[in-house]
Amino acid sequence: MGLFRHPLYLLWAVLAAAGTLGLGLWAERRRRAFAALFASAELLPRLFPTEALESRRRKLLLRVGCVGMLLVALAAPQWGIELVTTRAKGTQVVIAVDTSLSMLAEDLPPDRMQKAKSLLSAIIDGLKGERVGLLAFAGEAYIQCPLTTDIEAAKSLLRRMRAGMVPQPGTAIGKAIRLGTRLLRKYPGHKALVLLTDGEDHQSQPESAAQEAAQEGVSLFIIGIGTLEGAPIPVLDDNGKTVGYKKDTKGSTVVSRLGENGLIALASASGGAYFRASPDESEVSALLRRIMEMDKSDMTSGSANRYKNRFRAPLCLALLLLLVEMLLGETRAARPLLKRLLPAGALLCLLFAGCSDSKLMRGNRDYKKEQYGEALKHYEKADPKDPKTVFNRGAAHYKLGDFEGAQGIYDELLRSTAAARAPSGFLPKAYYNLGNSLFRKERLPEAVQAYKRCLLLDPKDEDCRHNLVLALRPPKGKSRSKDSSSQQNKDKDETPSKPKPEPKQNDPKQGQGGMSKEDADRILQAVQEKERSAEKNQPAQKQPSPESQPEADW
Repeated sequence: MGLFRHPLYLLWAVLAAAGTLGLGLWAERRRRAFAALFASAELLPRLFPTEALESRRRKLLLRVGCVGMLLVALAAPQWGIELVTTRAKGTQVVIAVDTSLSMLAEDLPPDRMQKAKSLLSAIIDGLKGERVGLLAFAGEAYIQCPLTTDIEAAKSLLRRMRAGMVPQPGTAIGKAIRLGTRLLRKYPGHKALVLLTDGEDHQSQPESAAQEAAQEGVSLFIIGIGTLEGAPIPVLDDNGKTVGYKKDTKGSTVVSRLGENGLIALASASGGAYFRASPDESEVSALLRRIMEMDKSDMTSGSANRYKNRFRAPLCLALLLLLVEMLLGETRAARPLLKRLLPAGALLCLLFAGCSDSKLMRGNRDYKKEQYGEALKHYEKADPKDPKTVFNRGAAHYKLGDFEGAQGIYDELLRSTAAARAPSGFLPKAYYNLGNSLFRKERLPEAVQAYKRCLLLDPKDEDCRHNLVLALRPPKGKSRSKDSSSQQNKDKDETPSKPKPEPKQNDPKQGQGGMSKEDADRILQAVQEKERSAEKNQPAQKQPSPESQPEADW
């Protein structure tokens, strides 16, 4: 890589500088020709002093240099190496496929397993650009493909999947959910776990697994493979030919039916959705649409060495040349110095404003690198009247563990008039972070009020709703709210706020006083949904022994 990222602009710089110089000389020649028409050669020096000519030439050279430096800045001069991490927004999805013997039933032609593989292939094709993982489960669950953006690798492993490939018999949906949750736990934001199964679970407690997944931000999207009428399970020989049908311990032929009610309950418990497999596979598009509507999170794509862009040096030089050109007068009797300083002062104000914005940008850059102390130093040097700067300063205090400082900043920000003039969506984020700061200080009643104000302004904020429930019904032991200081998706202000993208516009008709009946109903419903999650903090209940409930081997 050369010294310039876009060297073609250097040619334009030469042409522009030459054109500016030629135009200036032509204008000077025309000016002298017109002046000669109104005065003799003896009188002309008195009307147009020589010092004015020299001054105009200096100003022309300054303009030429300014234009040239601007185009050199566009050429992006670069030197010095820095290590950068490429990031992209995406969704993390784990797909778990039932490979138990019941998937050999032929109620969905040619059989359930082939139907599941067809659906899975279409789902993977629709998830290009996302991070996808693959599990196979029967009586146990195993990782077939870790989370990756290499879709072709996942599809190659899909082709090798077959019914009976997992040595442990049965259908342990709960184990598949727990394994998928463990894979997705380390990723921020909302995740998806897609299950393709006939739903005949035996002793793996999928209900509690679904609740645990919901607590980790994992939504279950389940496709039921099979029919309610069911079909017998073929027994195949070494050549893959049917030699009979599966019998139970009493000698009766086993009919495997789709356990739809249980699958619907699992999807509902995790905030996901249930779909039944159909001949036209229309459920795939509906499933993909639901997944794509989920909040996307940062995905680290890789690291690389990159030259540092040094465009600021020629850009600052161009502005400096322009500033000097504006200060120069043509003669000593030219405009008063004060009048010449006015446009120069305006340019300096723009430069100072740019420096203030650069402090905010540097702070956001350090914040992304999780260098919160350095970010806070830049935020403190930025414009203190900018609400984005104050907001980010509070977020940095929060990440440094200074919850008292974060609360004070957000309290002052919300009382200021600048918050009222802030962009839409700013106030609910501020109340959200204020609630988190109060929560971490264990001032739960005040945190509840802050979360309520956030919900009044943005009723669709699920993170705020979750934290409100925690504040209303804190679990036994040490409580912890969600972290409130991730990076916002929009590049225009890069305000750290919540671990999710920019929330949608709220209803402007919502009141600002107490909580409305509709919002109260939403919160009560959320409390009821979270009651079951508290069960995981209770002592484990005794589970039935294997002797009391025999496990089926299909």
